[in-house]
Amino acid sequence: MLMRRIAPLRIFFCVSIFSYLLAENELHLVEYIEIPKELQSLRLKPDKINWSMRNSFLLLDSYNSELVLIKNSGEIQFSNVLGIRYNVHGELIWAGNSPIGIQVVDRLENEIIILDLNLNLIQNISIDFYLYPEIVQIDTWGKLFMYSSTYNGIYLFEKNYISKEPFIDFYKIFYSNYCIKDFAISKDGKLAILGCDGILSEFSQNGLRLASTPIEIFNPIFLVPLYDDWLIINSKGDCQAIYSSNKISLPKMHSEILDVAELDRSIAILTREQILVLNVR
Repeated sequence: MLMRRIAPLRIFFCVSIFSYLLAENELHLVEYIEIPKELQSLRLKPDKINWSMRNSFLLLDSYNSELVLIKNSGEIQFSNVLGIRYNVHGELIWAGNSPIGIQVVDRLENEIIILDLNLNLIQNISIDFYLYPEIVQIDTWGKLFMYSSTYNGIYLFEKNYISKEPFIDFYKIFYSNYCIKDFAISKDGKLAILGCDGILSEFSQNGLRLASTPIEIFNPIFLVPLYDDWLIINSKGDCQAIYSSNKISLPKMHSEILDVAELDRSIAILTREQILVLNVR
């Protein structure tokens, strides 16, 4: 296990710097975390973010296939089984916590890698057919949902087994060349898809289509569940809440948004220089 200690991350708690009304809740900027300079010196450029334990973060550099754990103590930790040293042919697209450990999805190797909380390897699980997933999400119960443009649908991975039948079949519900930009799963198991056509489509826990809503902001990219609503965000920080139909301005950032992750009452926004944490109170 490769572990390096750096000076504690500079975290600034901001009081009343930014807030807006979202339905009946206010969303506040509460933390600003700089990306450690050590990652820059190693030429790592994280482009994916997810939450880890105790407000720590998992940062994934998909280009270099490197996963980094940033602890709130200021320590950064690398996995000894991932990165260019481990697999020059893979493409890591997602990493997140689950009941069986930290799961990492490798698109090109078509496998799921299970790590412990210290990023040590537990096991590799091969996906039975050539799914080549491109977007991955996890639900409250630890099931993985994987979007594959190759098979034009979303597939379910549960208990080390992936269903050969799609959970949502885009051929049947949409059309043969339907594409998506993102999808997300709410706490109660509902699923929403942000299509390239600028339409958000909602589905029940059983994969039944419920409703469709047009998106008002330009070039929407990210979809985030929050309470009984869905937030749509683009790389410039424009944001729309679907049910309240509010257009929202996120805190000003020096560079474009690379990724967004949600956990309970918090949203983490990743840019090249920083992580912004917004809490709902």
